[in-house]
Amino acid sequence: MDNTLNRLRRLKRNMGYRVEDAMRHLSNNVSPSAIVNQKEIRVVGLKRSGNHAIINWIRKQHHGEVWHLNKIPVKRNPYRFLYEHYPKEKLKQEAKGNFTKKDCLIYSYEDHALEQITDNEFERKSELYLGESAIKYDVIILRDPFNMLASRFKKGYMKVKCPDRTLVELWISYAQELLGETQFLKNHKIVVNYNQWFIDVDYRQQLAKQLNIKFSDAGFNEVKGQGGGSSFDGLIFRGKAAEMDILNRWKVFADQPQYQKLIDNTELQYYSKRIFGHIPGTERYF
Repeated sequence: MDNTLNRLRRLKRNMGYRVEDAMRHLSNNVSPSAIVNQKEIRVVGLKRSGNHAIINWIRKQHHGEVWHLNKIPVKRNPYRFLYEHYPKEKLKQEAKGNFTKKDCLIYSYEDHALEQITDNEFERKSELYLGESAIKYDVIILRDPFNMLASRFKKGYMKVKCPDRTLVELWISYAQELLGETQFLKNHKIVVNYNQWFIDVDYRQQLAKQLNIKFSDAGFNEVKGQGGGSSFDGLIFRGKAAEMDILNRWKVFADQPQYQKLIDNTELQYYSKRIFGHIPGTERYF
């Protein structure tokens, strides 16, 4: 009985959303909206790939009104989704299209297929949901598969949010987008090699320039608390993230058959070598 009532409530709510979207669309056609977000950044990545570290680094180097809408579902108005879970008045107003001006709006997706994230219907409604932006960026983050899989193996995070793909298959699809073999992300695309971001200050400066950020490297050494911090170190390295041994996590599971089975994929190994080069010690898997 409770499940039936919940389904009816969702149907009623979604019908109301569709009517509201149609009314707002007509209103916008009559009276075009002004710029809401000076900069809009859509971040896509796989869990345990440094997503929160990089988002925090981007946030800390921006000035003014900066918002981050975290781990939102695909094909949904992000503000509506957040208001349903955190019923705050400011989220309610944003969900209704009463937007506040923002210097930078960041919204992030984790573990979704790129074709889900860039769903045509959502793309058509993005300005309705988020407001008009002066410039839009797509930031795609990738960590080498050996350490990403080790971190997820450690935490038990082996499922992804698209039922027809495995984690390994999803990593390969992100690698293909990173290299330009696919073109799902249509905004100003910025690709982030997490390994290089972590070790190379010059690389971080280049990324900041691409994002039109005045580089200060603020936020780089912070360890964010989402998901309990690091899979291996928790929050021990807060304030000194650069000291973490993030490039050698794979060695903990090097001899475990379940981990070896994940890595034993010629396509995964091919793209890893193209993007991250040779990772010393991993030749045992090739």
